[in-house]
Amino acid sequence: MQKRSTGLPGTNKDKTELVRIRLSAFVLSLQVAFGAPHPKIYVKGDFEGRAPLNSWRVVPAAASPADTVQLTLAPGPNGQGAVLTYRIICPTTYPCADAASVVRDLPNKLPRNKALEICFRARFNSNVELSLITKDRAGHVLRFPIAPSIENRTAGRWQHVIVPVAGKGAAPEQPEHSQKPLVQIGFGIRPRAAGSVQGDFSFDDLVIRDSDPVVHLSGDMPVVPVPPDSREVAPLGVNIHLLRDYHSLDAAQKAGFQFARMDMLWANVERNGRYRFFAYDALVRALEDRKMGVLWILDYGHPDHGGKVPRTAEDVAAFSRFAEAAAAHFKGRNVRYEIWNEPDTAYFWPPSPNAVEYSALLREAIAAVHRADPSAKVSSGGVSKIDLPFLTHAVDRTLAGELSAISIHPYTEPGPEKVVWALAALQAWVCETLGTHTEIWNTEWGYPSTTLDRTVDDGHGDRGRTRQAVLAAREILTLWALELPLGVWYDLRDDGADPHNPDHNYGLLDSAGHEKPAMNAVRLLLNAAHGRNYVGMMQELPPDTHAMRLDAPSDTLFIVWSENPAARHIVEIAKTDFVSAVNLMGENLIPKTRSAGRIELPVDEAAGPMYVHLKREKHPEQ
Repeated sequence: MQKRSTGLPGTNKDKTELVRIRLSAFVLSLQVAFGAPHPKIYVKGDFEGRAPLNSWRVVPAAASPADTVQLTLAPGPNGQGAVLTYRIICPTTYPCADAASVVRDLPNKLPRNKALEICFRARFNSNVELSLITKDRAGHVLRFPIAPSIENRTAGRWQHVIVPVAGKGAAPEQPEHSQKPLVQIGFGIRPRAAGSVQGDFSFDDLVIRDSDPVVHLSGDMPVVPVPPDSREVAPLGVNIHLLRDYHSLDAAQKAGFQFARMDMLWANVERNGRYRFFAYDALVRALEDRKMGVLWILDYGHPDHGGKVPRTAEDVAAFSRFAEAAAAHFKGRNVRYEIWNEPDTAYFWPPSPNAVEYSALLREAIAAVHRADPSAKVSSGGVSKIDLPFLTHAVDRTLAGELSAISIHPYTEPGPEKVVWALAALQAWVCETLGTHTEIWNTEWGYPSTTLDRTVDDGHGDRGRTRQAVLAAREILTLWALELPLGVWYDLRDDGADPHNPDHNYGLLDSAGHEKPAMNAVRLLLNAAHGRNYVGMMQELPPDTHAMRLDAPSDTLFIVWSENPAARHIVEIAKTDFVSAVNLMGENLIPKTRSAGRIELPVDEAAGPMYVHLKREKHPEQ
């Protein structure tokens, strides 16, 4: 893409830029003529031309005399942008106030009592908390945290940000403050932890405009591209608890799951120093008959080797012999290994988790598995809630060449999309500690049918089970958007019949083996994605709204969903592009017809993802 001019008026670059501007205006006029709505823009600014920084000023906080903050020009996403470089010190009394702010006064032409949003492009590091700050005419100051989204999951990359800042729906905790005209905007930076941090925050292409509740779907809308090796969505597995439950395995296979995750209990395998895998062999054969693999969790204690947890060198060595025997027995099969389950919790590592103890077990077990099968893929035990402090003490650089993956169990509330910040921090740590070749696996994550707005706990009722179906589809879409190479839904079958016990209601099937709505939703999603190329996530959507693009030779599929129950957005499509649309359960959706040859569909968080098929626009590179 050609850079925008930074030279003086009258140069060839400026003439080219003038042509580009006129062409953009012409395209916009065509959009208006043919009915594609666009929001009114009140403030627009980039960092081109003469003195582009004059409208901005740095406001350093008096946190420390050693702080250094500077605003300069630097390359932006398409031309010049602004960069705020910082070296700031946060005292031990955390949290810190803003260590630095950059602000801009606004003209007096902004409307009052009208829904506005601020759009901009930003690039920032994960070592600071970044906020958009607004000040209205009454002197009220509001802060809007800025975090990576599932579309822009990696800190340090340019991302497009849209923040509702005025009118109804903005800052719901202080709605009366957001009705006054804005007089100032800015960005605030504060460290995430006590100590010294340094880095930079870049921003560009800032616009204040009317809020746009419309998702404009078309084959030429920009997406966040994915690497060529990510064009197929990641394989998904499902957790099971029974070695012989062939009815449930049939359901998993028909839904599109590619492997099962199952405990291989040490105490069940080793008897008097000998290893018996008969029951586990039967499960592997059943999975292979269904063209599925297995992720074995090598776990839990043994009465002959320390009881619930192997702690001594002798007991750890005994566990390692068990791990080596398992790897030798299943070598050459479609098998992966996970060393223990949630070692960071007292429930699975009683009486309390101990990173040093687990580290010794992990190190010996990985070495044992690779002695028997050097090509085996082995992950650390999945930690609860992405427990980064535990991992930093349990895993070190010496495992970089041996550990295939770090496993996590996110269980994020209120919805799966909120996992982004914690995952970004984990990815940065894994890259620094173990290198880019170590993967991150989600080996357990689900939502029970007892969970609904924290008020309904009947896991057998229609409302709770429908809500579980919505969250199941969103969880899988989130895993794909974040490009995790492996994911596991928990759980295949309800572990009991108590409608009020969450642990009994995580299944896609009920305890009797009957399908719950979540199974239908997952099957529809996996079958819809099968055989399609994952192109990427759409950019520049209304906040908390997402659209994933998947291409087939004959058509383009957009899966659209919202994570905000209060949002009221619509999908708008040219009637000539539209093929069909179905809801979470595969039922046909009938769009409303609008003027100028366009149709629309509502986006409703409670209804879950919808599947919109458009005619395929073929491009030379596809």
